[in-house]
Amino acid sequence: MAKLWGFQTKLQGIFLLLGLAAIGATLWEASSGAVAALQQTTFDRLTAIRQSRKHQIEGYFRDLGAHVLALSNDESVLQAVEEFQEAWGELRDVRLDGVEASGLASYYKQTGAPMDWLPRDGRALRLQHLFLAANPHPYGQKDRLLEAEGRYGKLHSRYHPTLHRYQKAFGIYDIFLIDAAEGRVLYSVFKEVDLGAKLKEMPYKSSSLADVYRRALLLEEAEEFVVRDFERYGPSQSEPAAFLAAPVWRAGVKIGVLAIQVSSKEVNRLMTADGKWEEGGLGRTGQAYIVGPDQLLRSDLRQHSGKETSILKLRVAPEVVRNSRAAAGTETGVDLRGVAVLRSHAPLSVAGLDWAVVAEIEVEEAFAAVRALQFRIMWMGGWIAVLFLGLGTLIARSITRPLLELAEGAKRLGLRQFGERLPVRSKDEIGQVAESFNAMAEALAKTTVSKVELEVLAGKLMTAQEDERRRIARELHDDVTQRMAAIAIQAGRLAQLPEGDGQEWKEGLREIQRQVARLSDDIHGLSRSLHPGVLDDLGLAAGIESECRAFFERGGAPVEVSIEAELEGLPKEVQLGIYRIVQEGLRNIQKHAKAENVRLSIEPRGTELCLMIRDDGRGFDRKDRNWRAGLGLASMEERARLLGGRMEIDSKPGAGTAIVVHWPVSREAV
Repeated sequence: MAKLWGFQTKLQGIFLLLGLAAIGATLWEASSGAVAALQQTTFDRLTAIRQSRKHQIEGYFRDLGAHVLALSNDESVLQAVEEFQEAWGELRDVRLDGVEASGLASYYKQTGAPMDWLPRDGRALRLQHLFLAANPHPYGQKDRLLEAEGRYGKLHSRYHPTLHRYQKAFGIYDIFLIDAAEGRVLYSVFKEVDLGAKLKEMPYKSSSLADVYRRALLLEEAEEFVVRDFERYGPSQSEPAAFLAAPVWRAGVKIGVLAIQVSSKEVNRLMTADGKWEEGGLGRTGQAYIVGPDQLLRSDLRQHSGKETSILKLRVAPEVVRNSRAAAGTETGVDLRGVAVLRSHAPLSVAGLDWAVVAEIEVEEAFAAVRALQFRIMWMGGWIAVLFLGLGTLIARSITRPLLELAEGAKRLGLRQFGERLPVRSKDEIGQVAESFNAMAEALAKTTVSKVELEVLAGKLMTAQEDERRRIARELHDDVTQRMAAIAIQAGRLAQLPEGDGQEWKEGLREIQRQVARLSDDIHGLSRSLHPGVLDDLGLAAGIESECRAFFERGGAPVEVSIEAELEGLPKEVQLGIYRIVQEGLRNIQKHAKAENVRLSIEPRGTELCLMIRDDGRGFDRKDRNWRAGLGLASMEERARLLGGRMEIDSKPGAGTAIVVHWPVSREAV
């Protein structure tokens, strides 16, 4: 049996493996093709975004350069430089330890400016006092002050509105007018602690603003400007700042320098599309950023949006900078978090800046459609695998079923069930085996005493036994009982004689009379047990009820009887079998169960007659190795089997026992 099932399992496994192989090949082909197509599509999208950001940044700095040149050549700017130079000399020189100096020092402390950046000359201190410390507007809005005392204040009220509007209109952080000879910051729009500073002296000498000032003075053409990369600039709270500068010419002589300060916020706005990454085509994880030759970022990453800036703080991998500065291209790699990404990069064409722009997106998001496709293929593949398994099961069963039937038939032949025959379902080799088996079984049935014949003989033997019991019972009833009745009558007559030997004689005769009566009752009971005459006289139902009453009178539990079937139409042997099973069942209950309640029912169930005897006694466990069936249960099962029925026993220790007997009968009989 195990080998046959193993054969069926092998067939099912072969079909399942074939289905899985087909699904795997489809999954691999579809996935590989989809991955390649999606990768190329993603690279194209990243390249388009990269080019868009590249053109925006290049255009932005190109415009800034144009603004620097336009302003440095504007007549009003030239006049402003000349007049601020004259007004500088007219500023009142205040003491470095005076009240104004003390107030300015407090301002530095409040704004977090380094104390060593305090002006060292009285005019610069006076200018910062007017426009910083004494400025009523809060920090970050000092540019709102229009006029102050003195000639400088009047000049400021004349030139500041125009330059302030220019600064706001083009998103410039600050605009500076610097004296060419001294390197003095004569004017600034935004008003920070670099106002009035001398760029030729420390600590400003090493600043980015001083660098573009010096380089601008080296230019020989009026249409040229210089650029300084982002660097932390102390006067602007050490925030990253880039500078562009051009000389201010008058009659071929450099009289000053115009510089503009570029904030990282404007660069971030362009690179992040105002924080609208998804609307910009970068999905959930994509980002675009600028990186410098020192591997430091020049714009914020998406993961740092809304947090402290990552500009000039985080370094990208050297190969990213190397590849990006070399030429435009695409690649796969990992980001700063170690997450796999698809990347498109290109160098930026901005004069004076060695930058590169990079656009990238996580591989997981880029290939999400492939994952979804793989899931759908696997989901469909699962159903296909189930289909293959079902098909394999059907085919395997069509092959193994005849073999299993052959094995079962051989087993039944071994149990001497020679009436066993196999169905012949086909004309192939398996059908021929079934025909050969049937021929062998028929031959064995003819040459061997079958179990059916033995059962017929056993049935005849029991019938003969019942006939003999009936004959003995009739003789006991007709002969012995009549004789005992005569003895009783004679004893009674003796008791009526006149007293001869006294009262003791009469009492003795009466006792004989009583004993003889009891003997008659016992013999009558013996007659009824040898053959239930009540079946012939009153029928099966009355006989069962009589037996239940007798059971109670003998000290048994009360029996609830329910007979819903018409029993009189049953064959005599069936009625007798039912009666004997009831007798034996009640006898077992009284002997073993110790029950307090017994229920007996007979009812039709379809084409069967069902007898049930249930008690609430001790019960037993048939699986217990020490349990053995007694002769009572064995005889009940044998009687049921001989009448073509079957008996079922349901018993648990402490839960009572239920015996159910089924007989097949015709509907007309019940």
